[in-house]
Amino acid sequence: MAIEKAEANLTYLKNEIAKCERRIKKIRDNPDPTKPKSNILLYELERDLRIEQIEAYKTGKPIGVADLGPLTRAMGMVPWDAVMSADRTHGEEAKKYFDTIRKEGMPEHTCDRCSILIPMVLNGDYPKPDLVTTSNWECVPIYLSYVIVAQLLNVPLFNIDRHFMNYNGQMDEEQLKYVTDQLKELIEFAKKKVPGCNYSEDYLAELQDYDRQYLKHFQQLWKLKAAIPCPLSGKESFREIRLADMYPDPAKAVEYMRLYVEEVGERVAKGMGAAQPVERLRFLWSVAGPFYADPFAWLEQRGVAVPAAEMSLYNGWFSGREAIWGDPWRDRKLTPLEEEARQFDYVWGRLGDQWVKSHINSCRDLHLDGIVYFLQWGCPTTNNLGKVVADDVEKELGIPTLLIEGRMLETSVYDEKDFFTKLSDFIEICEARKKGA
Repeated sequence: MAIEKAEANLTYLKNEIAKCERRIKKIRDNPDPTKPKSNILLYELERDLRIEQIEAYKTGKPIGVADLGPLTRAMGMVPWDAVMSADRTHGEEAKKYFDTIRKEGMPEHTCDRCSILIPMVLNGDYPKPDLVTTSNWECVPIYLSYVIVAQLLNVPLFNIDRHFMNYNGQMDEEQLKYVTDQLKELIEFAKKKVPGCNYSEDYLAELQDYDRQYLKHFQQLWKLKAAIPCPLSGKESFREIRLADMYPDPAKAVEYMRLYVEEVGERVAKGMGAAQPVERLRFLWSVAGPFYADPFAWLEQRGVAVPAAEMSLYNGWFSGREAIWGDPWRDRKLTPLEEEARQFDYVWGRLGDQWVKSHINSCRDLHLDGIVYFLQWGCPTTNNLGKVVADDVEKELGIPTLLIEGRMLETSVYDEKDFFTKLSDFIEICEARKKGA
């Protein structure tokens, strides 16, 4: 494959730095009163992460993924966030990668983000990792894309096994030890295979504390999301988070979240809502979305708020239903590495009932009237569960679900008129259902 030999130009990281700099300057020079002032800290954090990744690549500091971020940094590595980075490509940038995928004969009908991250890394636009970990609790397309990158670029790969049992905070001591022992093996593997990797338990505990503080603010935010009218725009609700440890300055990440939650609280106190002119309906947006379109602004113009998205395990953390770092564990305190083992859980790979229950819990907590469930091409787990979610939510709560097919980044199959017609019809269904309740 010709692109295997491409030299690193780190174009993606450089473009992200420039984008963040433009946003920071805009907030400083001409702030938008409808958007959080704290966003400036977020863009500074994002910029500094990209600067750190470039410097790590230039100086030889290892870049890698060890599933949860705290362990990555505690092993002396800079986080490799290729999946989330692939999500943020759009327009001509995404088209460029899909052109490469088709030219090189790669599979193009799997999840967009997982398709794109392969040429993004192989082209040198994004740094090659020095270590990759996978697990049987990761979604299959992510798992396979990591394996492909590791094999083509000769990167050390470590797989972690987790028993297939219904988790929901009910991991027992045997399961905890089983995963913890593998994390110990991972640390020794990294020390041997990756120069510069050296585990610090004290640093791991410090990073976990930052993540705990960070998620405690998110738990406050979850309660604010329940306010009517909803104080958040759909774009804000849909924004995929990083944990505090992902950034070079986790203390600054905690401060950003503190200020952001404070601003949202001020909106609630003033009765401010994103939906205009008044909030008529509240939707949960599930799985993914067409990142080349803006359905959230379109919905808000029609009086529909989107207080939350349903992605991965976040809503379990935010609602306090699932343990975060430092929460009680039976009758003893966990070691830092055991804390990582407890969190070794990813919703795309869980058993289906947890995915369904999470939707029901979100709808109850946030007083929602409907679910827009995006049937993302190439996501076998969530696609196959779409009808199950729709049926169970209808049965439990009497709430309708729109199952709408699409792609995240590839635009050739997108029919704007058809997409928004379906949303418009769904609004009518939800309004009729609400009036008849």
